[in-house]
Amino acid sequence: MSELDIKYSMMQSPLHYLKGQSASDQTKNTGWGLTVTETNHGCYLNLRGDANNADFSASIKTVLNLALPVVVSTYVSNDSAALFWLGPDEWMIVSSQSAETLQAALRHTLKGHVSIVDVTGGQTQINLRGSSVPMVLKKASGYDFEGWTLDDAGTKHCVQTNFAKATALVSANADGSINLTIRRSFADYIAQWLLDAGREHGCLIQG
Repeated sequence: MSELDIKYSMMQSPLHYLKGQSASDQTKNTGWGLTVTETNHGCYLNLRGDANNADFSASIKTVLNLALPVVVSTYVSNDSAALFWLGPDEWMIVSSQSAETLQAALRHTLKGHVSIVDVTGGQTQINLRGSSVPMVLKKASGYDFEGWTLDDAGTKHCVQTNFAKATALVSANADGSINLTIRRSFADYIAQWLLDAGREHGCLIQG
């Protein structure tokens, strides 16, 4: 078992007792309109620095192999990490590496006035997929998520916004699914809300 697997097994999922639960108003089993799956990651780091500093951007590129996103409400990703724009000088890193390993690499490479905060213990991420996702997003927030589908440039979109009276970092995936990066303390409430919001066409929280 890897170091990451051991640490994740020690940190109980905030959705552990909801996994496998479902809700549906359908009289026939025609599949699930909404499938909710918790995603395991190694760490979540809050990063602050000067986007106009070439050395800062170059150092991020060296460590993550990702170009620092500077366009409002966008993110970049590869097989091992995602880097989300939160503000002009603030980003969220979600990585498969452990927090200790990634923080050490960043602190060794980054120079000057920067901030790196490990928020792994307070975050989790859930994936939403299925035909009911657009309907659920409309119920959850007043943000115009439909505008993302009209972008032909292949931009990876994200936004921090209200979600079902909680807050979430919402991001769109290339396969049409949606990720919600949320506080662990919101996870139970949001999962229960999703079961209710998605029950018209069936909702399943995968185990």
